[in-house]
Amino acid sequence: MPSRPRAKSTKKDPDLYLFATTIMVSDRKRSVAWYTEKLGFEVIQDMGHWVTVGHKGQAGLLHLCEGPEIGAPLEPGVQGMTFHVHGDFRKKCAELARNGVKFATPVSKMSWGTFAQIADPDGNVINVHPED
Repeated sequence: MPSRPRAKSTKKDPDLYLFATTIMVSDRKRSVAWYTEKLGFEVIQDMGHWVTVGHKGQAGLLHLCEGPEIGAPLEPGVQGMTFHVHGDFRKKCAELARNGVKFATPVSKMSWGTFAQIADPDGNVINVHPED
């Protein structure tokens, strides 16, 4: 997730912005391997009870938190998150599939645009869209 130029606004810059979100996982080590090896994220921080992955110097980090370890339930299904993909969207999705990423919804063209959905090892479904 590269930094994007901020749109010009007549309003004051917001004091709040999304920095990170948590995804409950059943096996932290397996999930770290999946997000780094399959999607190309980096480990940003390992706190033992959670591991943060993302891209250094950028917001949009994911805290992979082992739910059973803290007594929290897993919440598989659509997570409401969207990853943007640089470059040729269909080609990049095909590369992800060849790399073992499971698609919950294959690349689909809708009236509002093109998208796909990927699923992590715990069934967390993430929307994937072309960047532009």
